[in-house]
Parts: sequence; structure tokens; C-alpha cells
Amino acid sequence: MPACRDCGSLSVPAGATSATAGICRIARAPRRRRRWTELLIALAIIGCAGAYVQSAQYPRYNTHRNRVYGAGGNGYRGPGTAQSAAQFGMARVISATGNANLMNSAATRNLTAAKSADIANRVQWTNAYYQMRQSHKAYVASNITRLSTDELNKIAQDQAPKRLDVTQIDSTTGVIHWPMILQDKQYIVARDDLDRLFKIRAMSTGPIDVESYQDMYRTCERLQEQLKANISDYRESDFEQARHFIDSLEHEATFPAG
Repeated sequence: MPACRDCGSLSVPAGATSATAGICRIARAPRRRRRWTELLIALAIIGCAGAYVQSAQYPRYNTHRNRVYGAGGNGYRGPGTAQSAAQFGMARVISATGNANLMNSAATRNLTAAKSADIANRVQWTNAYYQMRQSHKAYVASNITRLSTDELNKIAQDQAPKRLDVTQIDSTTGVIHWPMILQDKQYIVARDDLDRLFKIRAMSTGPIDVESYQDMYRTCERLQEQLKANISDYRESDFEQARHFIDSLEHEATFPAG
């Protein structure tokens, strides 16, 4: 029996062909396995290439988001390379920035319009209030000859502002406890003048003189005009509280201290 030229064994079959002459069954076995491995690798490569081509021709359709994924189609396509991914991400950032600027602009316009409408409403309400006061005064003046003395006194009492209580003014010292918005520094001149006049009133033993009363009246009117000019800066309730306080302060000047 001839010996194998690869391994030197004596297992070479006697009837071997020229292609397998001198090679035993032991040496041929690894070669057969290697050939099968190479064949399987080649088939796998061909299968992957075919799947890629099919994916490019027929992209997968996602029914949940209604978007098309893959290399083709009319829907949304994911980036294929690093450069296209960067360009795609930058495009989305630019789009999101534009949408944010558009919504911020719309919100600013709406806020400005709301503020303008609020200011216009306050001004209209203030003008209507003072027009009503003027109309009422004109009506009373036109009918004053028809009213008796008692009726006139009752009208005056009803129209008169309420007197300030101890939480608003100290009748002993003349110290005025100002509402919050009247403590603003823009009213400091009128406040100082009224503080001085009411302290003088508190030290007097009877009604104040005509000159002091006129000073109080003019200062209250000046403070009232300043407050009216700044009506758009305050809430309606705060403005009303300050306006009534000034009216009551002016009315308080007609009474002696104590």
C-alpha cells in the first residue's frame, strides 16, 4: 500500500485517481471542510447584497408613524452617511428654531394687544366716571332751587366721602397711614405737604384756618391728578382704594382734630 505524501500514513487507497493519488482520507477531510466554509461565506455575502438591493428598491413602511424608511420612497428617510446625518440634524435644528421664533412672535403680539386693550378699558372707565360726576353735579345744580334745606343737607351727606378711621390717620399726632400705591416716590412731594399740614392741624385746638384748608384742598387735588395720570400702572381695585383715600383725606380737613 503506498504512503500518503502529506501525512506519511499507509491509508492511501490502492485505486486512487491521479487527482487524489498519494493523499489519504485523513488529509482530505480538512480540505473538504474548508471548501464548505468558503462556500457558505460566499452565499452569506450574496444574500446580504441581495437584501440591501431589495431594501433600496422597496423601502419598509411604518404604519404607526406613517413614515417610509429606507433608501427610496416618498416619506421620511433616515440619513445614510455621516455627512447626510449631520446635514439632516442641522436642518431639523434650523426648522425648530424658526418655529420657536414664530410662536414667540405671535405670543408677544397677543400680549401687547392684551395690555393695550386693558389700558384702553381703564382710561375709558376713568373718563366715564368723571363724566358721570360732572353730569351729577350739573343735575344737582340745575335742581337746587327746587330742593329744601333738609334735602340739600341729605344730598351733601350722601355724597360726602367717609371720614378716615384710626387705622388711616392718627388724629392725635396727625400721622397719615398711606395706602400702598400712594407710598410711591413719585408722590413724595404731595405726601410731605399733607403730612406737614395734618400735623399742624393735630396741634391746633380748633378748626384750621382758611389758608391751611385751602393748602390741604389744593394738595389733595394735585395728588388726585397725579394718581389719575398713572391709572394704567395699577389694578382697578388699588386705584379705587387710593382715590377714595384722597377724597376722605380732603373731607377730613373740614373737621377739627380729635
